[in-house]
Amino acid sequence: MLSKVLKKKRLQDAYYNLEGLAVEGYAILTGLWGVLNSGMVVRTGGLRMKKELVVTVLRYGFTAARQVRYAAEAAPNKVAIIDDLGQVTYKEMRDDVMALSRALCQQGYGKGSNIAVMLRNSRVPIYMLGAKGFIGANIFLFNVAASSSQLVKSIEEYEIDLLVLDEEFVGLLPSDFNGCNVVIGHADDLSNPRTSHRDWLTFQQLIERAPGSREQKLPIRPKEGPITIMSSGTSGTPKGVVHREPIAPTPVADIAKRIPWRSEIIIQQSASIFHSWGWANINIAMAHRATVILRRHFNPEQAMDDLAEFRPEGIVTSPIFIKEQLRVALDRDSDVSSVKFVVSSGNALHADLASSLIAKFGPIVSNLYGSTENSVCTIATAEDVATRPETVGKPLRCVRMRVLDDHGRVLPPNVPGKIHCRGAMSMRGYALDRDREKMVVRRGLMEIGDRGFIDDRGNLVVLGRIDDMIIVGGENVYPRSVEEALHSMPGIRDLFVQGVEDEETFARLAVWVVKDDTEAGRELTKESVQQWVRDELAEHSVPRDVIFMESLPRNPTGKVMPRKLPMPEGTRKSATV
Repeated sequence: MLSKVLKKKRLQDAYYNLEGLAVEGYAILTGLWGVLNSGMVVRTGGLRMKKELVVTVLRYGFTAARQVRYAAEAAPNKVAIIDDLGQVTYKEMRDDVMALSRALCQQGYGKGSNIAVMLRNSRVPIYMLGAKGFIGANIFLFNVAASSSQLVKSIEEYEIDLLVLDEEFVGLLPSDFNGCNVVIGHADDLSNPRTSHRDWLTFQQLIERAPGSREQKLPIRPKEGPITIMSSGTSGTPKGVVHREPIAPTPVADIAKRIPWRSEIIIQQSASIFHSWGWANINIAMAHRATVILRRHFNPEQAMDDLAEFRPEGIVTSPIFIKEQLRVALDRDSDVSSVKFVVSSGNALHADLASSLIAKFGPIVSNLYGSTENSVCTIATAEDVATRPETVGKPLRCVRMRVLDDHGRVLPPNVPGKIHCRGAMSMRGYALDRDREKMVVRRGLMEIGDRGFIDDRGNLVVLGRIDDMIIVGGENVYPRSVEEALHSMPGIRDLFVQGVEDEETFARLAVWVVKDDTEAGRELTKESVQQWVRDELAEHSVPRDVIFMESLPRNPTGKVMPRKLPMPEGTRKSATV
């Protein structure tokens, strides 16, 4: 009996693997064709550019190194990056990245080297991603919200050889730190970083001191090492999610087809590069030879100043950032006519926020859904968001998606279950052996950690995290539904809803609210918040606790950190089911 079960399991696994290969193979072929027929391939330059395209793909695959080199040939004088350090063209970026690569090679870094970066948005993480491709190293994108102990443990456990971090994070390392070599990224003075270690140079100093191309050769065909992105760990060492470099630009082509990217546009990006969503968009931007506006710290006033000065045609953001930017745009009555698309991801795009964005920017708002493990899974186009804002759209061509029950059975349309998917850009696994058992795979697909359903039109509707659902009075309650209801309440600037445990009712809802600086905000009370929910939803969805705060503790990607919230009286911790 057991042998029959095992044989059936092996046959099922083989079938799911073949299904995955067929889907990814088809997606790769159609993706390559889409790229060749899109604005991502320069139509001018004749045989020289066609030769450069072939040479760079053969040498560097579809790494950031290929993007850097090819873009410098295709649009050398086009501004590539606008950041807190100034502006740099694609030719200047290529020269800097190749010099940085030679400096790293001279110091012994290359194939098999583990390089970690802990950097806010600027040219520096892009330079490091490019250098990684030129020298064949492995790169780890550390979360800039990591604590001192998490940073030190990650360096040790992931056997990091070189750490590149912004000057502001130097204090997270012990004064006698010698766990690995260190390079400073962004600094107030790039020629004199604030550190007691005089041998810690900035990335700019490495570039300036780099040997020439004759003195230090770069690999002709460097190894395509993995990119490991750190999950948002709440305690202990964050999980390292291992991604391979793209074997084809399929996701880029599919995203560009559903969102109106075009060659050499200007993009404003507030999404963090160290996160999979931000990293993906940097790849798309370089593929289009776009100009990317990056700021190390998001400031809505600065964002609107940049919009007025540089007139970007696209905004790559997350809901918490674009909500604040919208508030400033409305206060100033800003001209946003240059913007042709707004694309958001990283958090839920609530229907009320989507409607407000459309009222100001027009029906140009798109929404992407995915995870650190799976990268981009679905896209809700501008038409989807305008007509069906409750959905996150349809899967990319390179993504297989199913909604399964607790036993792994496929559920029919409109029936909620656990969302599973896998695609060409899904992770290869976790970097540490101890984390690999946490990956739940059914039918060849990975559990994404959310509950939802697929509607009659094939669009995915996300209800919330699997462990967010609580039972109140025998009824299933999703905190996200309460957030949706409260987002349209006048006077609320920011909020977060979560289930909490208590000894009497076992679970109840709590809401943390940040008041807006308006008359409606000043008049908010616990009772008015509760009544608003009561009028919009069923009685069991009314929060027992309403806690008013000056601001919510959010990480750099905009997600609320529940462990830093004050717990209501009489409760112990978040309630899960």
